[in-house]
Amino acid sequence: MTEAQIQDIYTRLDSLTTEVNSLKTQIGVVGTTQYAVVQILDRLERLEATANNNFNQITNRFDRQDERFNSVDNRLDSLSSDVAQILRILRDRNEGSRL
Repeated sequence: MTEAQIQDIYTRLDSLTTEVNSLKTQIGVVGTTQYAVVQILDRLERLEATANNNFNQITNRFDRQDERFNSVDNRLDSLSSDVAQILRILRDRNEGSRL
C-alpha cells in the first residue's frame, strides 16, 4: 500500500468517526427529548385526573346545594300556603271586617 492509500484510509476513518459521534449526539438528544415528552405526558395525565376529580367534587357540591335550595323553596311554598290559610281563617272569623 502506498502512503496516499493509507492516508486516504485514515481520512475515511476520521470521517466515519465524526459521523458516528454526530449520530451518538443525535441519539442522545432524541432520547432526552423522548424522556421529556414522557414526563410531560405523565404530568398532564395526573393533572387531568386531578381536574376531573375536582370537577366531580364541585358537581357534587352543586347538586347538594341544588337539593338544599329545592328544600328551602318547598318550605317557603308551604309557609306561604300556611300564611294564606291563616289569613283566610282570620277573615272568616272577622266576617270580612278587615280587622
